[in-house]
Amino acid sequence: MKSISAVINARKGSTRVENKLLRTFSNSSLIEIALSKLNKMDFFENRFLAVAENEFISLLENYENISLLQRDKNAVKKGVNPLTKTFEHYLEINSNFVFVFNPCLPCLSINSIKKGFDYFQRTNYKSYTAVVKTGDWIFNHDGTPLTNTDPNNATTNKNISFYKACHAFHIINIERFREEKILWDFTIDDPHLIEIDSSEAVDVDTLEEFYLAELLYKNHANKI
Repeated sequence: MKSISAVINARKGSTRVENKLLRTFSNSSLIEIALSKLNKMDFFENRFLAVAENEFISLLENYENISLLQRDKNAVKKGVNPLTKTFEHYLEINSNFVFVFNPCLPCLSINSIKKGFDYFQRTNYKSYTAVVKTGDWIFNHDGTPLTNTDPNNATTNKNISFYKACHAFHIINIERFREEKILWDFTIDDPHLIEIDSSEAVDVDTLEEFYLAELLYKNHANKI
C-alpha cells in the first residue's frame, strides 16, 4: 500500500459565493457535509482539515477522526494566491501522497472516493485528477474549435469522447511538490484521469450552482 492521507482545504474568502462553505445548505453546510464523509474514510492513513480561520477550526470537535492542518493566513486570502503558499501545508503531512477532497461537491459519494483510492493503489502515475466525460464544444480564446471540429455534427451527444476536470479530488505527490513546486506538468497522464459519474460532479462556484447542488443533494442524499 502506498502511503496517502486525505485533506479538505477550506477558507472563508470565496470570491463568487460569499461564505459558501459555512452558509446553510440543506439544513447543514457544505463543509460539514464533506467533513461527515471524511470522518468515515478509514482507508486513508490520516485525515485533515486544512484551514486558518477559527470558524472552521471549531467544527473539528464534532469529527473525532479528522485532525487540524494549520494554514498560514496568507494562504487563504481572497483571490488566487501563489501555488507554493496556497498548498505549503501539504509539506507537513507525513505521507507520500495527499488526496485532496473538494468540499464544494456535495453529491460526491464516499464510494466514488474509495474507488479513486483503490485505483491509485493499483496504478503508478505521478498525479491524478477526477474528470467527467463530455461532448461540450470548447473553443480557445480566438474561437478555434478544440473539441468538435466536424461540420456535420450539430449535437453534443454524437461524440462524447472528451474529458473535463470536475475538481472533485486530486492526488498529489508531496515530495514532488516540495522539490519541483508543481502538482503536475499537464502532459499525458500527469495528471492521470479518474472518471466519476457526472451526477456527483456538480461543483459550487456560483450562487446558481449553490441552489442547484442543494436540490440535487436533497434528492440523492441517501446515495452518498
